[in-house]
Formats: sequence, structure tokens, C-alpha cells
Amino acid sequence: MAGADLVRRYVDAFNAGDLSALGPLYAEDVLLTDPLSPQPTKGRDAVVATAATFRQAFPDMVWTLTWEPVVAHDGLAWEAHATGTMLGPMPGPGGEIPPTGKGFAVDMGIFWTLGPDDLIAEERAYFDGSGMMAQVGLSG
Repeated sequence: MAGADLVRRYVDAFNAGDLSALGPLYAEDVLLTDPLSPQPTKGRDAVVATAATFRQAFPDMVWTLTWEPVVAHDGLAWEAHATGTMLGPMPGPGGEIPPTGKGFAVDMGIFWTLGPDDLIAEERAYFDGSGMMAQVGLSG
């Protein structure tokens, strides 16, 4: 399943809100780094919980692949355009942040390292997190 098909399955599951389909794509000890988390997220359950938090806050979030995924040895790189509206609450440093009803649009670069079992062992996501938060009215 490794390669571009893995990316497409992931994006399709995320867009459908099918978080139960995301978990099996990750290694048990996966490490996720993204601009909205001050520390890396460690472990499959924690990564899926993070996805669930975003789906709760942005239930209409859609990712659209903008380039064909690039496959190299044990890694994948892909780019997507993400849009959504903050229609649900989101955890914040000072407690729960209520929904703003405002939308966002960002471009993302995602880099995966796959383990020998072709599961995602490491994910590095790059996007303008500050810009995203400003668009939904949470900064600036």
C-alpha cells in the first residue's frame, strides 16, 4: 500500500471524517510534528486524537491534493490545500476556545517516513499555522 495510494487513502479517510481508517496507517510509535503543536505528538492513539480534535473544530475541513505525491525509498512527500470553518470548540492553552464560525484556507506540505511495515513512522507537516489561526479569528 506504500506510495501515492497510501496518501490518497489517507486524504480520502480524513475528508470523510473516518478516523478509524487513519489509525491503522500509523506505526504504534509514530512521531508527528506540526506548527500548531509546541511539542511533537507521540504515538498512534495521540495522533488520531489530534485528528479528532481538528475534525471537531473544523467538521467541514477538506484536503485537496495539489501535486502528485513524491515517493523516494522509505519516504513520501505531498502537498495539499486545506479549507474549513471553525464550527466546533478547540482546546487552547487557556482552556476551550469556542467556535468562531470563520473559515480558513492554507497550503500544506506533508513529509512521511515509512517503517519497514509500510506504516507511517514519522510525519512532518508544514503550513502557516499563525495565518490559519488569524483567518479563523484567533490571533492578530
